[in-house]
Amino acid sequence: MSDSETTTVQPVEELVHHLDLFDPAHHERVWEVLKYARESECPVIKTDADEGYFIITTYDDLRDVANDPETFSSVEPALRGVPVRLPPISEDPPIHTDFRKLLNPYFSRSYLQRYEQSMRDTARELLEPLLAKGRMEFMSDFALPFTAANLTRLVLDEKDQARLARAKDASVRISTENTQQAWIDLAQVATEFLAEREASATQADDLLSAIGNGSVAGRPLTAEEQVGIVATLFIGGLDTTRASLGNITRRMAEDGTIETRLREPDWLAGDLDEFLRFESPITFLARTVTRDTEVHGCPMHAGDRVALHYASANRDEQHFDKADELALDRKKNPHLAFGIGRHRCLGLHFARLQIGIAIEEILDRITHVRLAPGTEVVMANGVILAPETLPIEFDLRKG
Repeated sequence: MSDSETTTVQPVEELVHHLDLFDPAHHERVWEVLKYARESECPVIKTDADEGYFIITTYDDLRDVANDPETFSSVEPALRGVPVRLPPISEDPPIHTDFRKLLNPYFSRSYLQRYEQSMRDTARELLEPLLAKGRMEFMSDFALPFTAANLTRLVLDEKDQARLARAKDASVRISTENTQQAWIDLAQVATEFLAEREASATQADDLLSAIGNGSVAGRPLTAEEQVGIVATLFIGGLDTTRASLGNITRRMAEDGTIETRLREPDWLAGDLDEFLRFESPITFLARTVTRDTEVHGCPMHAGDRVALHYASANRDEQHFDKADELALDRKKNPHLAFGIGRHRCLGLHFARLQIGIAIEEILDRITHVRLAPGTEVVMANGVILAPETLPIEFDLRKG
């Protein structure tokens, strides 16, 4: 083999200091690096990527950082930042509590039940034209439009399909492009919907009206806060549920025993948590250090950026037996796929409801789900990259 044909693999003990959570070239080795860090004397990674940031890899360290907002602020929850404010995830106490009190009632199990039939209708409408083909591109044909339709209906309470399409298009481009223009466009759509609801004489008991009329810290929400909430709900709700549906369907297509298991009525009570633990839809979020401190003996200074790697914590061998395996018989599963503490995911009940309905409706109509021949599933940090990366084939279910 010539020198030009020789590929040098960087040793993990070197790569750990340069790990870039956004670099596709690092994605295939990220689990190796995170495991190496967790098992080392200093599990807090200090990488020189993006001018330097820390990565919290263990369960206990992540819990401690997440529960210390005075030292680790959520003011910039995206590691590389975004051009809009994103309450409530971008807020610290005490105002964060007010934001959650405003929004929590609209994400309770009881409130969300009113949308169950419309979710089922959406799933059936999306599946119907695909059944005769015996094939679909799962992410773009089903997962993405399904979650986008449910989200726009919940957040905007809008029945006009053309207007819903504008909102869905903006949020989908955030998910797939993540450009500054896409964020600006989503903010513009949110601004228009909020303004039109304010101008309407109709007083509705829905989420958008609550945002428009809401208050925090004894004052009305600012226009920036209202738009930011809508943007947060769209991005958080779209990405996490879509990713989880893709991961579960991929596993089902690769292992026929999982399809059988998903047909059991009680799979949501235990198996879903293991799917979420093993391939966490929220991979990492960021914090900003507010004062000099240390984590696990690693010194940090005011202004330093820290990535809370939830997916790594979910594979911490100190908390999970067979942590690197999908163990659907797991009895105890305190996973962090929905976060932890005061920033625990607002939409976790919404996500679980959508996943349960989607899988039930899919398996009611089709069987023998499998990857299309020649398929290579593209992953990044345990999440399928979308769209057009999960082509599946199937048979119609008889009876």
